[in-house]
Amino acid sequence: MSNLHPAIPASPAAQPTLAYVIEVGETQAGLVARRADERFFTFISATSAFNRLEGQRFATPIAAERAARQLATPRRHGQARLAA
Repeated sequence: MSNLHPAIPASPAAQPTLAYVIEVGETQAGLVARRADERFFTFISATSAFNRLEGQRFATPIAAERAARQLATPRRHGQARLAA
């Protein structure tokens, strides 16, 4: 189940913008926004924990949410080892 929420545009007179809040669990990771003339969504970090995603571009809000989840999930050393 996705935690994407449409954000309210800043001004009706501004160029149309699509924006979605990206949440990981109960944490707001940031938002992604795209103007009508853009192809990709740009990530804007809400907290320092997601600063690595700041400015990155994603094809869809779901792709940005997936990246935020991966960043928030701690990785254990040796997790990717192959069986001998």
